[in-house]
Amino acid sequence: MIKTFTTVLAFFLACSFISSNVYAHGASAVAGEWLPVIDERGKSEAVILSQIQSSPLGNEILVQYDGEGKLEVLGDDNEAFIRITKSGVYANWDHPMWFKVQTAGPRPLPEWVTDQKLESKWTQVSERNYYGWYDKRLEKTDEHAERWSIALAVNGKRQELSGYFKSLAPPSKRTLVTVDNKAAPITDLTAMVIPGPERAIRVSYQGDHHMVVLDEYDEPMFRFSPHGVEANTQSEGWKQLGRSPVDSEVKWVKLSTQAAYTWPDSRLDNDEQEKWKIPVFCHQDKKVKFIQGGWVEIARL
Repeated sequence: MIKTFTTVLAFFLACSFISSNVYAHGASAVAGEWLPVIDERGKSEAVILSQIQSSPLGNEILVQYDGEGKLEVLGDDNEAFIRITKSGVYANWDHPMWFKVQTAGPRPLPEWVTDQKLESKWTQVSERNYYGWYDKRLEKTDEHAERWSIALAVNGKRQELSGYFKSLAPPSKRTLVTVDNKAAPITDLTAMVIPGPERAIRVSYQGDHHMVVLDEYDEPMFRFSPHGVEANTQSEGWKQLGRSPVDSEVKWVKLSTQAAYTWPDSRLDNDEQEKWKIPVFCHQDKKVKFIQGGWVEIARL
């Protein structure tokens, strides 16, 4: 979704809510921890780009609007409190939800908000066409609630951004991700897995030629060279990481002056398969090869 999300999803980030690790401890009144996920059923039209950033603080959602007119985010009372347009983002400062979504925890409301007289006090809060906020609707507060939704209105036409809650409970078995560096596809490339709630991989490259890592859609996502690492901000894989820069008119953006980079990769999660593979392409031999490895079961729970 978003500025072509490609200039975008970079988007997630002037809001600086972009946390490099998309990982969360959802504050919840029900047992366990739950991660809100946007699914295919919850995706809106192409001019709307959205992503959730989760952290120990809470769940923050970022929405970008590339269409004509305005996109409005509706509160629990079905009244708009955020308005996103191409010319910027506006907030209704008289709406209680505007103040509640600024922080992950409770926040005192100004007196003019608690006077029970809702007026329209729209004020511009950003010159961008995207915004991120902490929304309590992303928290699982009912044991029976399997899905979440946030009401939107695009030029007056109501629709919903929705998804489901993913349990962060420990799996029935514990596995260790392994990397087969002996089968390194490219000379001078090494990889290691960083364990955590979201498994990440760190790739280092010491070669003299460009080496490209492909995302899950077989699009170039990272480019390694003696000069460092660059990200293709137009690739779907990069957009889904939700890292800065999101809003970039430049396709390839420098991430590091060193030829090493770490990112969470969902291809390391499917331990029902025998092996995992991440395709890479080296300009030296112009062939697609694979960083690969497997899983070792270390415990049954």
